[in-house]
Amino acid sequence: MLLKSNLIKFAKKIMNQLIWLNQLDQLTEAVISDFGLLKHEDLHFKPGANRWSIAENLAHLIVVNRTYFPLIEQIRNNTYKVPFLGKIPFLPKLFGSVLIEYVKPEAEEAKVKTFPIWEPSLLIDEGPILEIFEKHQQALRRVRIQCEDPIQRKQIIASPANNNIVYSLEDAFDVILLHEQRHFIQSKAVLALLDKNVI
Repeated sequence: MLLKSNLIKFAKKIMNQLIWLNQLDQLTEAVISDFGLLKHEDLHFKPGANRWSIAENLAHLIVVNRTYFPLIEQIRNNTYKVPFLGKIPFLPKLFGSVLIEYVKPEAEEAKVKTFPIWEPSLLIDEGPILEIFEKHQQALRRVRIQCEDPIQRKQIIASPANNNIVYSLEDAFDVILLHEQRHFIQSKAVLALLDKNVI
C-alpha cells in the first residue's frame, strides 16, 4: 500500500513538472515564431504612452523572472530564511491563490504600475531581445527542473518585490508561467496593430 502511494506521488510529481515545462516550451516557440522576423523598430514600437512594446513586454518578463533566481539559489544552498509571515499556515496559500488569479491571461487587465525592480528598462543594452529571451527561457527551464525537491517539500518564499507577500515555490513557478502567457497576449495585441499598419 505504501509502495503504491509513493508511486502515485512520484507519477504526479513528474506529470506536473512535464506539463509546466511543456507549456513553457510552447510559449517560447510561439514568441520566436510570431516575433522572430520583426524588424528592430517593430519590436520597439509603442502603441501608446502607457503601453509597452513587444520588446518591453519580453524584457519585463526576463527582469521579473531573474529576481527569483538568487532566492532559488539560496534555497538550493539551504541558506534561505523564510520570512515570519511565511510561517503563518494560511497566508502563503491565500497570497498564492490571489496572485495566480491576478496574473491569469484571461483576467481583466488592471492598470497597475509595475514594481521599480521589474521595469523593462533594466534590461537595456544586453543585446537582441529575442535572443536574450530564448536563452533566458532555457535557464528558467533548468531552474524549474532543479527545484523539484523544494517544490515537493512545500517550500515557502517571499516575493522578490515585497517581503510581506509570501507563497509557495510551486505557486511562484505557476505565477511566472501565467505572467509570461499574459504578456505574450499583450505582445500579440501590439503585433495586431502592426499588421493593420496603424503606425
